[in-house]
Amino acid sequence: MEHTVLTAFQAIQAVLAPALGISVVGLLLLALNARYSAIVNRIRMMNDEKRRFHKLIAENVELSYTETARYNSVRSQTRALLGRSRLVRNAILALQTAIALFVVTSVMIGLNFFLPTEIPHAATLVSFIAGMLCVLVGIVSAAKERRCTVRSRSF
Repeated sequence: MEHTVLTAFQAIQAVLAPALGISVVGLLLLALNARYSAIVNRIRMMNDEKRRFHKLIAENVELSYTETARYNSVRSQTRALLGRSRLVRNAILALQTAIALFVVTSVMIGLNFFLPTEIPHAATLVSFIAGMLCVLVGIVSAAKERRCTVRSRSF
């Protein structure tokens, strides 16, 4: 009897772990997608401003000191934003990969419980651990981007 109860609890835990992982990662993705969208929109605005300066330069209009400073600032900010966008993009890709791995884990768990075929338990565990590592990579990448944000606001 104890063996059956223990197995039922293990089955419930095994099925819930990937599902909870998918939910948590989904919330992280929601926030990161909004962040990524804001960064991309800011890059577009900067590029529009940069194009206006390029048009003036092409027309041989001499830029004032303030315009030159702004042009240089826009170029610098665009480079920084592109770096930040890459970090957020990498975080999003890592988290999407984690979701895929959690889905694969759930499928393998289901196959182990409901089909006579025996998928090696190690493969299921490896899939879950790989998903967790992808979550870690995504969080580290998002933290690096956050650190860039804090650094850019300090001056």
